[in-house]
Amino acid sequence: MGAALIAAMLTGLATGLGALPFLFIRELPRRVYDGILGLGAGLMLAAATLGLLAEALEATRAPLGAPAHHGALAMIVTGFIIGVAIAAAMDRLIPHRHASDHHQHLGHPPGHDHHDRHHHLPDHDAHDGAAPAGTHAGSPELWRGYAIIGALAIHRVPEGLAIGAGFGAGEHARLGLLLSVAVGLQNACEGIVMAAPLRKAGASPARSTALVTLTGLATPAAAVVGSAVAGLATATMPFILALAAGTLIYVTSNEIIPESHSHGHEGTASSGVVLGFLLTMVLKAVLG
Repeated sequence: MGAALIAAMLTGLATGLGALPFLFIRELPRRVYDGILGLGAGLMLAAATLGLLAEALEATRAPLGAPAHHGALAMIVTGFIIGVAIAAAMDRLIPHRHASDHHQHLGHPPGHDHHDRHHHLPDHDAHDGAAPAGTHAGSPELWRGYAIIGALAIHRVPEGLAIGAGFGAGEHARLGLLLSVAVGLQNACEGIVMAAPLRKAGASPARSTALVTLTGLATPAAAVVGSAVAGLATATMPFILALAAGTLIYVTSNEIIPESHSHGHEGTASSGVVLGFLLTMVLKAVLG
């Protein structure tokens, strides 16, 4: 569990790395923002499929001529479905707002309707143009930045569970290392995504960096849980791995990809997804 905790801690802190550029800059072009989101989505999808699900499906292999392990397959399918259900429940029940406002989950800021959309806010992009005059702690722009942090911070929980389960999957912990590197890169991408609206809304560089970095603390906490659960019974490992994969895939498809494709830069975002997937493929090959 010690290796899983250290790796998860470093992975969580990688979120703060993404915020560091905003100590020196205030704006980020929307196209770059969407490309970074796509890169993170590709890393998450590859980590879930090439890493977690691939390892889980090893349990279904049987010697030549022996019957297939239908019980293991049923366990994997069940774990995957439950993982998706958990992520969907988190998305539904935990107050937050999707970064692009494609669906509302967050309680309204004072003086604003609960079902507000972009057209109820000042007519400018959160990441383009000049910051609104008179931005302050209760402004819609800053509130939107906090909402984005809340939405993306939720991802830290399934990521931590996945890393913990990955370190518990084998004695060499190569899956855990693969997930740590892939998720760490993805977290750095999300750090950029979280810091950009805060700086745009007028938050100080130090405050933006501190808030973004703090969201990473959920990763090691969840990794401890994932590692402990995985260590209770080796026979249930395929279930745990599939559960973690289900949560990551749901979060990616429900949060990250829609946000990256909602501002007219679909080609850039899709290129990011492909690049993220390729990077994880190379990581998997290097780590054996």
